[in-house]
Parts: sequence; structure tokens; C-alpha cells
Amino acid sequence: MSALISGRYLGQSETKLQKSLEKLSSGYKLNSSKDDSAGMAISEKMRTQLQNLKRASMSASDGISVTQTAEGALQEIHAMLQRINELAVQGANDTYTDEDRANINAEVKNLMKEIDRISEDTEFNNTKLLNGDVQRRTYSTIDDGSGEKNLTEAVSTTYLTADVDAGTYGLILNGDGTADFATDDDGNRIGFKDTAIISSQNNKVRVTDSDGFEMEFTINKEVSYSGQVNIELWDVGTMPIQVGANEGQYIDIAIPKVSSSALNLDELDLSTAEGCEKAITQISDAISRVSKVRSEMGAYSNRFEDTVSSLDNTYENMTAALSRIIDVDMADEMTTYTQFNVMQQAGVSMVAQANQLPEKVLQLLQ
Repeated sequence: MSALISGRYLGQSETKLQKSLEKLSSGYKLNSSKDDSAGMAISEKMRTQLQNLKRASMSASDGISVTQTAEGALQEIHAMLQRINELAVQGANDTYTDEDRANINAEVKNLMKEIDRISEDTEFNNTKLLNGDVQRRTYSTIDDGSGEKNLTEAVSTTYLTADVDAGTYGLILNGDGTADFATDDDGNRIGFKDTAIISSQNNKVRVTDSDGFEMEFTINKEVSYSGQVNIELWDVGTMPIQVGANEGQYIDIAIPKVSSSALNLDELDLSTAEGCEKAITQISDAISRVSKVRSEMGAYSNRFEDTVSSLDNTYENMTAALSRIIDVDMADEMTTYTQFNVMQQAGVSMVAQANQLPEKVLQLLQ
């Protein structure tokens, strides 16, 4: 019986010694689900969250790269617009002849072509950034009289600010390149606020409001249409950047089209003094628009930098929390290991002593 009792305790201390040795060797106090079933479930969920946070931080950094790529191209467009503005001011001076202005106009045409080339060729990972591909989608529709909406090319949206809400916006095309606000049966403007102001020039229709709201439309000269047109603005078409570990945690990047047409410079003519004088205001408006788009890119970049900082901080804190669940306390576990190591040695000694007891009985028989 002494041998059996000593053997049982020796087995228990050996099992505990092996578990302690396993924890010290791996560095984890959770090496299998039997160590702590609840802790194992929590730790695996936290591991997934940590991996997602790490990936989200990298995605946000990619968002910074996207905005910097677009901003770099816009900077070059800005420089060319400044040059065009300089040439317009130069050509407006009557000390220059028509031949001089023809040379000025030739340079401007080439600069406009380069602006359009940059608009079409600026890409990030094969995604074009400045040609309108990452702008929210808009569709122009007309009512055919039966209640059905049909797409029309009579008018297209060339620019809108990021804070314009999705929805339906109504315009009345007058057929001469101008437009007015469309109203519903109750006399309310469709989509636009009562404080909005509409202006038309050279088949360009601009709607602005005091809160920074701005939409611009281009009336297609080749489509002769008069009447109501509804512009359907959807929250699709932008570039979503995943900045969180869970579904729906993303930031949309919206970049309007930046080209000679979108900047209302496609019909620019600096071959005459009058044309140069008129172009100064148009170019100034274009420079202001490019400045606004660059400002939006800077705001996106700053937001992504703050996002990366927040994600990295969250990742650090969650890693510390996970460590408290799965990592072994080496000092504490070493104490446990020493305790069971002593108990195992004592157990081995006691088993040896127990095995010697029958020999004493044999001595009595002698």
C-alpha cells in the first residue's frame, strides 16, 4: 500500500511537472484548449482582431499613397494653369500682335492637351484617379410620359463637392444652354435647397449654396432637348479604403474629374485680346477648383494618417491584452516548476523507501 500511495503521488507530481515544463518551453500558458477553454476561445478571437487591425493599418497607408499620387498630379496641373494664366494676361496686352497671340494660343493648346493626358494617365494600381472613375456615379433621366425613367445624354454632371447628398436633383433645360430649377407638384425644388443659386454660361450650369454645396453640369450641345431632367446621384463609384477590423469600417475616396472640359477650359481661345481678357476669369475659376480638389486630397491624407495612428495604438493595447491571456509569467511558472521538481524527487525517494518495506517482513521470517 505504501508503494501504491507513493506511486500515485509521484505520477501526479510528474504530470504537473510536465505541464509546467511545457509552459516554460513554449512561453505560453495556453498550449491547448484543456489549459483554459474559455481563455482559448477569447484569445483566438483576439488574434483574428489583431490581424485585421494590422491589415487595416496597411490599407489606410495605401489610402495615403492614393491621395499623394492624385495630389502630385494635381500639383502639375496647377503649375500649368498658372502658366496659362500668365499667358492670358500677357496676350490681353495690346503691345502684342495677332501673330504673337497665335503663338501664345499654340502653347496654351499644348498645355491643355497635357492636362487632359495627366487626367487620363494618372493611376494607382491600374485605377485611374483623375478621369472621374473614382467619383460618385450620376445618371441623367427624363420621364417619357408614362412614369418610366429613361437615360439621357442631354446633361451630364462634371463636378460636385464631397458633401453633396445622394438623391434626385431636378433641372429644367431651356434649349439655349441654360437651365432653371425644377419643382415638384407642391412647388418645392427637386433636391436643391431654396437658398441655392443657379447660373449658366457656355452650356455650363453651376449650382452653389452658402454651405459650400456645389454641383456643375454640362449641357450637351449635340442633344437638342428642352424640359425637365432629373440627375440621380448615388453613393457608389468611389474608392472605399478599409480602415477597420470589421465590416463597414471604411473611408470613401471621391476624386472629381480634372480635365480641360471639367475645368471649363475646353473652349479657351487666346488668339485675340478679347479672348485673353475673358480667359483670365475662366482660368482663375479653374485654379480655384483645382485648389479645392487638392485641399480635399490633403484632408483625406491627414485623416488616413490619424487613422493609422489610432489603429496602431489599438493594435498595441490589444496585443498587451492578449499577452495577459496567453503568455506565461516566467517567474511565477519557474517557481511552480521548482516546486514540482522537488516533489517529484521526493516522490521517487518515497517509492524507493516503500519498495524496501517488504524486505523487513522477510527479515522477520528469517
